[in-house]
Amino acid sequence: MNDPISNDTNINSSDLLNDLLSGKGLDGTSTGGSEDKSKLAQVFEDLLKILEAEKGSSSGNATLSPASAEPASSSPSIDSNPVSKIPTSSQPSQSVSSSPSASAPDHSGEGVTAGSGPNSTTIKNTSSHEEKIGQFLNGGSTTQPDAEITLKPGETGTLKYQNGQGGFDAEADSSGKYQSTASRLEFYADDKGVNNDDVSYIDGRNASIKVSDDQGKQLGDDKSIAGNAPSDAITHDSGGRATVTGWYDGSTDAMKAGGAFMQSQLGTGNAYLHPDDDRNGVGSNPMTLAQDPSQKYTAEFGDA
Repeated sequence: MNDPISNDTNINSSDLLNDLLSGKGLDGTSTGGSEDKSKLAQVFEDLLKILEAEKGSSSGNATLSPASAEPASSSPSIDSNPVSKIPTSSQPSQSVSSSPSASAPDHSGEGVTAGSGPNSTTIKNTSSHEEKIGQFLNGGSTTQPDAEITLKPGETGTLKYQNGQGGFDAEADSSGKYQSTASRLEFYADDKGVNNDDVSYIDGRNASIKVSDDQGKQLGDDKSIAGNAPSDAITHDSGGRATVTGWYDGSTDAMKAGGAFMQSQLGTGNAYLHPDDDRNGVGSNPMTLAQDPSQKYTAEFGDA
């Protein structure tokens, strides 16, 4: 049953109270005796107090529009210029790092390691181009490396090998293939980790190689000599990288020219230019690092 007071907004509270006190109800009928009138008057006054209290509590919001009286949305407000706050593909968030450390490992760059074992050669790319360096173990393939690192100019990486293992490190050509005419950093570690390391240009020179142990010894060189090589002693790969023809067995004119040129530029004491260079006397023998107790080597691969 609806409340007649709340539904009829045209009823005057003073007239209604007088009607009740004079014995009239809302429909004009008698309301009863004096006791009933007193109770009705009291109830009416209580109702008026409640209505007045509710009216007073809502008066403080009198300046609000009907829309503002609705419950606030739980969704955040949207700025009129959201581009300045919401990252898009053309405006990346400043909190997103562009460092390579945030990306997945890619086998290249500072600190990359391949191979395994207690013996290691840390290689720095000192050339003007990206280098792919492969480690080839004795008895295996000479075209598919057992371990490999890729280095941009100035970057370093490490190749490791076990005691009892030997082989060589070489640089691939511009197409990523390993040629038999490449420079070689040769190594061997016996069962106790005593190493034999040397640099060989016998088969050819596509990179300068310099290697140092942690005992103060050094082999190879860091010179770029290919630019001065005679035309009959040099070749270029698909990327224009030079290779000086190695002496090998001296059976061709190109081998003889290349061997003679490298000897004139480098001497014979720091790298193998001829197969029998290890027979040379002290000062011209390239086996300076033979039987070296070091297990950690540092090398540089530079331009030929």
